[in-house]
Amino acid sequence: MRVRVIFFDMDGTLVWVPGSSQADWISQKLKDLGIELDGEQLVRAYQRAQERWQREVRPRLGFSTESFVQWNTLILHELGLDGDLRSLAEEIQRYWEAPADQVFSEVPEELERLRRRGIALGIVSHRPIVGIERSLAKHGLTEFFRWRASPDSTGIAHGKLDRAFWASLLKQAGVAPDEALHVGDDFETDVRGARRAGLHAVWIERPTLKDRFFPGRLGIGVPEGVPPEERPCARVANLRDLAGLIE
Repeated sequence: MRVRVIFFDMDGTLVWVPGSSQADWISQKLKDLGIELDGEQLVRAYQRAQERWQREVRPRLGFSTESFVQWNTLILHELGLDGDLRSLAEEIQRYWEAPADQVFSEVPEELERLRRRGIALGIVSHRPIVGIERSLAKHGLTEFFRWRASPDSTGIAHGKLDRAFWASLLKQAGVAPDEALHVGDDFETDVRGARRAGLHAVWIERPTLKDRFFPGRLGIGVPEGVPPEERPCARVANLRDLAGLIE
């Protein structure tokens, strides 16, 4: 059955934030707030906080904004900072409502190419919904997407890992799971999450972002023992490859 709808991930798929890691972005934000830190100290604190977030916070709060605020708070605790850490963590999180992201060069042309073929498009991201909207507007991409969804906008905290999240989107789009395709860069959420819900999934692996983590990205590469039905239908390096694949 042909694909009628394509849902796109955002970070690492359509846009990226300059810098080599999440720790770099937090470092810059803290500098803006007048807090200078040793780079290696921040990296260590970030890694310890990430492990705690995966173990203690994400199972309860998923990818909600509150979950990421608690992650930021863990980082600040690991750095040994004191004072009103909750407010500082919320200030860091607000960065993701208007991050300094950049769009991959081929994206506008390839989205237009897909639209001309009559394929409806949507955005499915674990960013806060306000961050999705602002990024689309900044890059002139708003008109391409009929649907936008995030854990916060749907009230489904675990987002792409929850079948109910996909069921809600498919109902809005009026398509069956096998008529929909999801494209994203994170194996666990973008590939396995979509495949478990019955969608097709294409894994985009951009060479310039190889082995880089983003907020909420759960892993690098394919873990051992993944069954065939949870693997990607195809792998591409950019959206030009995707359009060619669909054609």
